[in-house]
Amino acid sequence: MEKRLFDATFEGDVSALETFIQEDPLILERSLSLTSFHETPLHVAVLRGHLEFAKALLSHNPKLATESDSLGRVPLHVASAKGHVEIARELLRVGPSNACLARDRDGRIPLHVAIAKGGRVEVVTELTRACTESSRLRLERGETVFHLCVKENNLEALKVLVGELGGGSDNTKLLNAIDDDGNTVFHLAVLHKHLEIIKYLLTRPGIELNAVNKNGLTALNLIENSGRDLKGLEVLNLLLQSNNAQNTSNSRTLQPNEASNSGRNPSRPRTGSMDPSWKSFLTLSGKTHLEGFRGELFIGSAIIVTIAVLPMINMKVNPNGPLLDNVYILNTLSLVPALAIMILLLSGLSLKKEFCVWLVMQLMYTAIGFLGWNYIRAIVTNNDNRHLNNSTLVFMCVLFGLVIIVTFLNLIRLMGLVMAKIHTCVKKS
Repeated sequence: MEKRLFDATFEGDVSALETFIQEDPLILERSLSLTSFHETPLHVAVLRGHLEFAKALLSHNPKLATESDSLGRVPLHVASAKGHVEIARELLRVGPSNACLARDRDGRIPLHVAIAKGGRVEVVTELTRACTESSRLRLERGETVFHLCVKENNLEALKVLVGELGGGSDNTKLLNAIDDDGNTVFHLAVLHKHLEIIKYLLTRPGIELNAVNKNGLTALNLIENSGRDLKGLEVLNLLLQSNNAQNTSNSRTLQPNEASNSGRNPSRPRTGSMDPSWKSFLTLSGKTHLEGFRGELFIGSAIIVTIAVLPMINMKVNPNGPLLDNVYILNTLSLVPALAIMILLLSGLSLKKEFCVWLVMQLMYTAIGFLGWNYIRAIVTNNDNRHLNNSTLVFMCVLFGLVIIVTFLNLIRLMGLVMAKIHTCVKKS
């Protein structure tokens, strides 16, 4: 009998179904699994798109609307995935109200499935209207339905959801909601370079363009750090234009007292603000790209080590010659930082942390500086007249000047990193 029921379900033969029920009134109670996936006759009818057959099944046994298969899917999941809007409407009418909130094994409700499949705009509309609560349920990683629309590049579903939920503050909060990584829908749209969705989000009032995720990155930071392909450049250009427009708008809407203050002291910066370029310099923002140059850093350090070690190995000491204390000292001072860099890189040091980047940069500055100093010492030692010509003097001054300036700036960076860390700790407490 089950085989005959499956054949009738597969073909959508309503008259055959009525005949089976007359012969065995309990057939729908017993035949709750027609396939290896434990699908009920209603699952198969919905999958095949047989509306009248599905109606007949629901009229005889409405409980079939809540039965799940081996993947945890109720028939409404199947209707949502296949885009059968009429069947979905019938399931929502006959079945219990919580059917639209049922989660499958992947934690997805029917609305999530409809969005993920794409092109199921009518089903998304029906599910949202029948159960508004479903649009507020999140996925396992804290993603909202808006996050899912962006990930699946489903602009039409995004527009439908925004329209159905209205333009109130709750809708704005949901658009600016973050997932477990701290990313808003705008972050994801920029990260996946979905240009049309970005353009649409930029038209929505209240969207936070400069929101920061858990890594401290805005949407603009994400696209700046991504690959520079054609689409990435288009997104970057769009965001820069949007930021310029926003800054212009903000400057036009200054409060009267702010405008008067800026008129009195046009050259004075606002208290508590910092130029972005200085902030980037002090926090080493954007310098974490050194992670991609681990091999180059290791090779450079190895070359410095070779230059420092080989002369000491091959050196023949002359008892009547000059003292070699300075040679040992300068070689050691260039050897140790270079060796330290090699050891740190071999240990797996992450160059995505600001302090680690600062440390490697300072060690490299030190090794190169003392290597240059040793070169100058060799020129002076091998000069028979014991006099420095003008070019050597200039080279020495330039080298020492660069080493001093760069070391001083790097110390300022270290102070900036420490102050930023203290500020973060104080803010959290």
